[in-house]
Amino acid sequence: MAKDKNMKLTDSEKREYFRVDDIISVVASPINAGKMGNPEQFKAAMGSKVLPLGEARDESASHEEIEYTSITAENRMLFEIISEMKSKLDFIINHFILEREGLLSPEKKPVNISASGVRFTVDYPVKVNDIMEVKLLLPTHPPVAVLAYGEVIRADKINDNTYEVALEYLNMGESAKDKIIQYTMDLERESIRKQRESQ
Repeated sequence: MAKDKNMKLTDSEKREYFRVDDIISVVASPINAGKMGNPEQFKAAMGSKVLPLGEARDESASHEEIEYTSITAENRMLFEIISEMKSKLDFIINHFILEREGLLSPEKKPVNISASGVRFTVDYPVKVNDIMEVKLLLPTHPPVAVLAYGEVIRADKINDNTYEVALEYLNMGESAKDKIIQYTMDLERESIRKQRESQ
C-alpha cells in the first residue's frame, strides 16, 4: 500500500502524525445502521480504549525493586517464585483478553496506520460514511490492543471479495492516540535506522 493514498486528512493532520505501513492483527466489523438511532449522536458517543495487556510498569515497579533489595536472603527465593507466578498469570489473563476480543488468531493484514485513521482490507462490502468497530493489536513490548470506532472515508472494491477501507477514527481518546503515536514513531525510527545501515 502506498503511503497517504487518497486519505482525507487536513494538512495539519498530515504534519502532526506519522503514517506507517505494517502487518498486524486487525478485527473490523460494521456497526448496524439500524441500531444507531441518530447517526450524529451515535458518532459523538463512540470512543476508543486501550485494552489492558501486559504488566503495569509505573511507580509500583520501582517500589517492588526497592522492596526486593530490602528482603532477606531466605525470603528472596519466595519473592522470585511469586514474581514468576505473577508473570504467568499476566500471560494467561492477556491470552483470555485477546481471545475475547477476537485478536488471538485473526489473519494479520497489511495496514496503513496513524493516530488519525487506519487503512486495511475486508472481505465484505463497505460504503463511505459507514461506521465500523476496529480492534488493532500493536506488536509492541508488551503488545497493546486498541479498540476504536471509525467512519469510512473511502471504500474501494479491489476484486469480488476484497475491499480496501480507509477509516477516520471517531473520538479517539488520548490514551489510545498516545499508544498509536508511540508505535508509529518507533516504526519510523526503525525504518530510518535500516535505511542508514543499508547505505
